[in-house]
Amino acid sequence: MRERALGPVLLFTVVVLGATAPAARAGVVVEPAAELDAASVPAASNGHVAIATGGYHFTIPPGWNGNIFGNTLPVENRLTFNAKKDADGSVSGWYDYEQTFEGEVFKFSGPVTCLGIFDTPVLVGFPEVPALTQNRAKWGGRVDRSTDPTVPVGTFIWFASIDNGEGANGWSDSSTLPSFGSETINNLFCASTRVPNPNFGPHRLGGGNIQVR
Repeated sequence: MRERALGPVLLFTVVVLGATAPAARAGVVVEPAAELDAASVPAASNGHVAIATGGYHFTIPPGWNGNIFGNTLPVENRLTFNAKKDADGSVSGWYDYEQTFEGEVFKFSGPVTCLGIFDTPVLVGFPEVPALTQNRAKWGGRVDRSTDPTVPVGTFIWFASIDNGEGANGWSDSSTLPSFGSETINNLFCASTRVPNPNFGPHRLGGGNIQVR
């Protein structure tokens, strides 16, 4: 958890093992790991069982969802990633993530270590997001580079990146904010069919693209 008496606070989500209900504080979202469930098996694609790639950006505006994050300025997020999962379960890839919060820039990068691909049902609070099959990538990896001393190298980071297809009834591809935590929780996240918490996203892309197959 990241807390500061003064100055900007990196906006992210944290999954805490044993938590019983979501809560928000100091720009942090706590989600219960106990609700994580088993993964489905993705279909084969181009010699891999799962492939997800993206290069995109999105913004959290001030006051979003009743000012749940407490940001007084837009929070800018930029992410590029590629993730591939082979039939033997091995995962490869890389990510670069940058967040600008209250004028301060945080950068993280490292290898992708887990990937799951799932259907997207109708999402509570986001009826514009189309319900599609095998279009929602849940992926994560190790932090090998961090400009934030409170998120040290060796921490794990994870996202959900949703490919809504071309056009998508006017709704672009979408993404969650990142979460940080242990390798164990990172792997549980990638293996879970659970959809994003509607109190905190997903967030519509401002530009770029996500491909999941």
